[in-house]
Amino acid sequence: MKVIAANGGVQIIGAQGKKVVITNILGQTVANTVLSSDNATIAAPAGVVVVAIEGEDAVKAIVK
Repeated sequence: MKVIAANGGVQIIGAQGKKVVITNILGQTVANTVLSSDNATIAAPAGVVVVAIEGEDAVKAIVK
């Protein structure tokens, strides 16, 4: 699985069928969804976000 910070969102590759939770640096949930695609882009506010994918370690991404 791959997490790529993009302009205005986070692109997640290879996590089809997995639950994804994106939170901002304050711990507020930005997105909570199950991915239906193996290449999905989820909108997120600019700044540092934490991306937690079911069964994987959480990673930080900087959204522009």
